[in-house]
Amino acid sequence: MYTLALVGGFVALASQFVWIWGIWRGTMHLNIATWLLWSIIDTAVLAASLAGGAPAPFLSVGFAVGAVLVTTALFFKGVWRWGTLETICTLITLACLGLWYIAGPIVALLSLTLGKYCVAGIPTVIDAFRHPERGQGWNWFVGAFAAATNIFAAGSLTLAQSFFPTVVLVFATLVGILHLRRKSIS
Repeated sequence: MYTLALVGGFVALASQFVWIWGIWRGTMHLNIATWLLWSIIDTAVLAASLAGGAPAPFLSVGFAVGAVLVTTALFFKGVWRWGTLETICTLITLACLGLWYIAGPIVALLSLTLGKYCVAGIPTVIDAFRHPERGQGWNWFVGAFAAATNIFAAGSLTLAQSFFPTVVLVFATLVGILHLRRKSIS
């Protein structure tokens, strides 16, 4: 099971390089503000996993390191859009970090995961809905695969062990499907 979790972490990290390559080529148009939020929350999820004693947090490592690398690439070649939604997402991110400080790592892990994918992920879903990019769609499915490997690697399906990869699986599949549509909606 440990090996399967490690594979999932490497797949999660490798999937981020598709975005980095697309950013450098100018074929993928991602928002720095959104990815900065992903970086902060993925890093916080990783920290909460480590603080909670997660035996193999490879999925969190892959997504956290990958999000930081994507954000770094975007600082050089990306698009910066900051609106009301990004402000709301930032405030909720700060609230989740405050909850982590108050409640401890396991509650924080669950709240950070939910906060990330239900709120900070909203700009990603909206962008995928309005401006589908087929290359991004397949990459989201790779992320979903990485999450699925970690669900099976967990061994026991306790809430603390399976919640993060399950939410990633559902979210990445949704965004992948939205990106694979043929028409954009403005």
